[in-house]
Amino acid sequence: MHELLVLVLASVLTLYLGIRYWRALLWSASRQRLSEASRELGEWIDGPHGEKSLAVVCALLRVCPKLERGSDRKLVAVSVYDRLLGVIEKLWPQRGGERNPWIAAERRACAYFAAIMLDQRITRTSQWYAGQVTNSSS
Repeated sequence: MHELLVLVLASVLTLYLGIRYWRALLWSASRQRLSEASRELGEWIDGPHGEKSLAVVCALLRVCPKLERGSDRKLVAVSVYDRLLGVIEKLWPQRGGERNPWIAAERRACAYFAAIMLDQRITRTSQWYAGQVTNSSS
């Protein structure tokens, strides 16, 4: 009995800390601004269906060359958070079929985080092609 209680408490605490970590990632990305090359993507994310745009931004990330190793770990964490939000949205729908505004805002923040990562990758790749970056680990 005690083992089950410890397992449940540990699971709840892990989920709580995971959500805090994911939200901290989103908050840090929300403080950054997109460059001119990616500004239109940011406007699209802010549009009416922006909460569903993470998959599109992730597809763009897959076709952009990646120069750093392990750069997708944070994106995986944010994608898991976005999926969790999608599950919560399906389990507890709003009255009248409307979207929960908090969940929609969080899902937009996930897409914006991916857009920031894409913007950084485009900038880094452009610098590399221009010869400004010589070592891919720096």
